[in-house]
This record gives sequence, C-alpha cells and structure tokens, in this order.
Amino acid sequence: MEIAPSLTRFKLNDQFKLLEFPDKYVVTPVDSSPHEGGFSVNRRDGNIKRLDEDASSENPTKVSTIYGVGGTIRLLAGTYLLVITSREKAGSFLGFPIFRVTGMKFLPCNEALRFATAQEKKDEAYFRTLLQALEATPGLYFSYETDITLNLQRRCKLAEGWNRKPIWKQADPRFVWNWRLLEELIERKLDGFILPLLQGSYQVAELKLKDSPAVISLISRRCTRRLGTRMWRRGANLEGDTANFVETEQIVEINGFKFSVLQVRGSIPLLWEQIVDLSYKPQLKINKHDDTPKVVQRHFHDLCQRYGEVIAVDLTDQHGAEGELSKAYATEMEKLQTVRYVSFDFHQVCGTTNFDNLGVLYEQIGDAFEKQGRRREHPRRAERSDQI
Repeated sequence: MEIAPSLTRFKLNDQFKLLEFPDKYVVTPVDSSPHEGGFSVNRRDGNIKRLDEDASSENPTKVSTIYGVGGTIRLLAGTYLLVITSREKAGSFLGFPIFRVTGMKFLPCNEALRFATAQEKKDEAYFRTLLQALEATPGLYFSYETDITLNLQRRCKLAEGWNRKPIWKQADPRFVWNWRLLEELIERKLDGFILPLLQGSYQVAELKLKDSPAVISLISRRCTRRLGTRMWRRGANLEGDTANFVETEQIVEINGFKFSVLQVRGSIPLLWEQIVDLSYKPQLKINKHDDTPKVVQRHFHDLCQRYGEVIAVDLTDQHGAEGELSKAYATEMEKLQTVRYVSFDFHQVCGTTNFDNLGVLYEQIGDAFEKQGRRREHPRRAERSDQI
C-alpha cells in the first residue's frame, strides 16, 4: 500500500538555539528571532513561559545549538530541562529522515536548592545520578517530519489529514519514551517543540528483488508500560500489560508499493516473577491469583483490538521451571477460544545454531499466517512470549 506525502504535513524545526541567561534558559528555532517563537524556563523554579509572555532585552551569557527538547522532569528541589545535544541520521522511514540521539543533557532549574536542608541536598544528588543514567539511554530515535511510533497498517487506517496534527498528537503513547516528560510542554501548547522519542532499534537496507530495487526497513518499538530489566521485571500486571513488550515491523518498499509485517513480543502474560539472587538462573515463582484469567483476557483483548487476529507462540522450554510456567500458560489459553496458542520449544528444536529448524514452527502456523496476510482488515502478525 502506498502513502502519498501531504504538502501540509506538520513539521518540527530541526535546530534550535539555547540561550542561557543568569535567571533562565531560552529555546528558540535557529531560523527565527527569539521573539518570533520559543519559550523560556526559569532557572530558579522551572516555570515555563512562551516568549510572547517573557520578553527580555538582556544579552545571553552563552548560546549553543541543540537539536530538540525531550521535556522536563521535576525533582525535589526543582525542574530539569532535557535537551538533545547531538544526533546522527540513521536512515529514512517511509521517505522521511529518521535520527538517532547521540547526546542528551539535563539542564538544572533548581537554584532554590541552596536553601534546602542537608538531607534534601543529599536526596537531590541521588536523583541527579539517576538523571545522568537517563542521559545515556541507548537506542532513542525520532523524526522532525513524521511520527515513527505508528506502524504502517495503523497509518493507513487513520482519517485524512491526521498528519497535519502536531507530531505528538499523531503518536502512540505506548511507544513514546519521554511521554511523561512532555506533559508541561503540552500544557503550554508548545507544539512546535514537542518531540516524541522512540526507544528501540532501526535498520534499513537497499537490495534487489527480482531485478527491482527495494528498500527493507526493520524497526522495533519498545513499550513504556511495565518496563524493567531482565529478571527484575517479569509477567503481566493486573491490567494485562506485559513486561518488556516490543512491536517489531518489517517494511518492504518496491515499485511504489509498501508492505508491512508485524510481530510483537513480551513476557508470558501471567502473574509471575523471578526471585533474583546469586544463582545464574534465578528460580521462577508463579503467583496464584483469582484474577489470572482476567489478566490473560485483558492482554489478548488489547492485542486483538490493536492488531486484529492473533497467533500466540510460546517459545519457552517444555521442561523444568520454565516447563511449569509454559503449562500454566497453556492452561489459561485453553480458556481463551478467540486466540490460537502454539507451543514451540525453541531451545530444544533450534538450540544455538540450528535456526533452519524454524521451518518446523512455520509448518504449524504457516497456513494461518498466510491467511492473515490475505485479509485486508487484519494485519499479519504473531505474538511471541519468550522473555525467559
């Protein structure tokens, strides 16, 4: 399916001036004067004002170039402004440039900290170290010209003119890494500065298919719900959101057409955890809860509403503790007649090198997979539960 670009598409500025004054920061587009557009952030209390509300005749103490604003976060003693200090072009997404963040910085707006108690200063210093870790977050992508959080199949179903809205209004909040940080900018209606960031991965390759030039893009979008590191965050919450949920989309562009294949993955949607200790493989614990069936139902209801027909593929081991978890998953899926469940012991069949054996899995789901692809009203997609 082909999407024609709109001449009236909303587009963000791609470079900004950061002006530092003794009492405030000012952000304004490079190609305009400070009073034609922009905003200020008070360095004492973090209060944000549009420049038409905060004119200044002073000269800045420092002027630098930034490439976007990631939002603001309020800690104990004040606010911090997140700005993108460096970037690199990663390729193009549906014809629009896409960039990778290579540098970010939190600018402190907390001069009131000097009036804080010793304990408050200690607490603020601890939280500042967490912000420093956020500054080094890997795999952040963005575009000034289009939203990259929506897959092609959803984009094709949106109403005409949706791409004339501010980019943050086009975005899927599930995949906007800095959604909470953008709240104050959204409240101030600073649409031209609100830049959604996607955490995930992006790769693109050019090749020939039957002598026709083609472009293949692979983009993964990490969900912001129930985040956490491996071992520490497992299973689902009571709302049905699973740990480390990722949507991966493969787009093939050839002869003016675009084709999309979707796959999502996440932790097995039961209430379970791993007791982290010094062992190489911590013990699994399945939490017995009366709401477990509802959790599974909520999880797959949400998937079906978003993606259409679902094939759930369980890739965990069929023996040991993982086997018990897989059995519990299969038991719950037997109660859910609307979703096809397939158990495939990936480690047993494929090991670490025999990936050709994935043909065994395709023999089980191939017919249904092809059938999904022929249905225009249903995206072609499968779900993997393989967080072990």
